[in-house]
Amino acid sequence: MKQIDMRRGPDMTIFICVDDKNGMLFNHRRQSRDEAVLKDMLDIAEGKVWMNTYSSKLFCAVPDRIAAEDDVFECAPKDSCCFVENIPLKPYEDRLEVMIVYCWNRTYPADTYLDIDLNLDWEITETKEFGGNSHEKITRKIYKRKNQ
Repeated sequence: MKQIDMRRGPDMTIFICVDDKNGMLFNHRRQSRDEAVLKDMLDIAEGKVWMNTYSSKLFCAVPDRIAAEDDVFECAPKDSCCFVENIPLKPYEDRLEVMIVYCWNRTYPADTYLDIDLNLDWEITETKEFGGNSHEKITRKIYKRKNQ
């Protein structure tokens, strides 16, 4: 069994996709997906992108670039990048250093939402818009913890 790094403090970069109301899933299914977003994540990540097995199906074309574990937050090493679609983040917020949020710029039906208020302890350090395969405009916002 892999030993868990118990280092205190933020040490993880998270990738997440949301709609205009911070919706992530509807009826246990992702709202949308886009190949340009997946490519952007892989371009940003220096090594593997960690995720759970639910999300790993999106990256079947690049299996050497991902690590899939059902308990991703317990298995991912410090300073790793993780893609999260269906896991509450609030319990792990103290480990999060950077959140890279891809915004679909539309509202979809949702019943699962991002559970961290990005207006409290986070600040936007970079914004970029780009065209995707399924969306004309996708906005990437990079948030870092305030006072870091």
